Amino acid sequence: MSAEALDAFFRRLPKTDIHCHLDGSLRPATVLELARRYKVKMPADNLEDLTPHVQVAATCRSLKEFLDVFYLLYPLLRYAEAIERIAYELIEDCAAENIRHVEVRLAPELQATEKLSSDQVISAVLKGLKKGLEDFGTTSSVIICLFRAHGPKENRRAFSSLRKFFKADSILEEPAVVGLDLAGDEAKYPTIEFSSFYEEAKKLGLYTTCHAGETVGTANLTAALELSVMRIGHGIHLMEDPKLLAEVVRRRVPLEIGLTSNMRTKSIPESQTHPARAFHRAGVAITLNTDDRGILGIDLTHEYAFAHKLGFTADELAAISLGSVDHLFMPSAQRAKLRRRFEAEISDMSAKSPK
Repeated sequence: MSAEALDAFFRRLPKTDIHCHLDGSLRPATVLELARRYKVKMPADNLEDLTPHVQVAATCRSLKEFLDVFYLLYPLLRYAEAIERIAYELIEDCAAENIRHVEVRLAPELQATEKLSSDQVISAVLKGLKKGLEDFGTTSSVIICLFRAHGPKENRRAFSSLRKFFKADSILEEPAVVGLDLAGDEAKYPTIEFSSFYEEAKKLGLYTTCHAGETVGTANLTAALELSVMRIGHGIHLMEDPKLLAEVVRRRVPLEIGLTSNMRTKSIPESQTHPARAFHRAGVAITLNTDDRGILGIDLTHEYAFAHKLGFTADELAAISLGSVDHLFMPSAQRAKLRRRFEAEISDMSAKSPK
């Protein structure tokens, strides 16, 4: 099949995006408009010159350099109206490539100010997601991130907001807060330091995930498993420890993979060394995700095409897309409902599946 035909196939394929950062999903044009509206100084005042500053190129040298781009965007995210707009536009972008459900994550304390609380940040996100559902049909939910560089006070506020908004009985038709994540510079702030939050989350019945193994070493992956997380964000260095790999397979803990993200953050040196294919062969449940579609200048269709270049067949990728539904943070009846929709769509496509 031609590249165009493959792109069309992956664009039509029903998909989920379960590792998608709201603050990494801004359109460059929206960045420019919001900067002008709120009088936030940017490195450039036109789209062509601004885009290289708000999108990370292949020349990015590290995860830290990648994360630094976010600090250019944060001043735009301290207004409820802007947060609502970004959430709405994300749903529009997801619907355009047949993403049926997206789990949007954010660290509300990064957006909070004296005039805008974490609760208000989350409310604005939910409002934008709800409007997006009404206009475009893509369902969504929210994962609240603790931020590694924040102190106990800020993370406690974020966790308190999570508790307030959490809905264990969430339904597809109503965006809701569903889970906990830990994000930021894992090399500097080890996962185990946040164990009390995860222990509390487990007692409360919260769904949990954690960024781990994105940088060199497996200590944070070990800690994540010790804390009984339900999913792992990235997990790239899992292959360094066969026993840990076997445990992930045994527990059926899925990895939230972002292929382009891992390249741009230099988690892997080059595309062909990405372990996604090795994970799959070893029996690890993997999902494909955008991570930061705005900052990376990609969409999920791009990631599926990328995976195809790594050796996955179209049929395997359709199976991965279907399997990702089983790992969504929602009640089993809701997952089953969405899975039936996926099965029907994929069945209709199967006869035309490129190999």
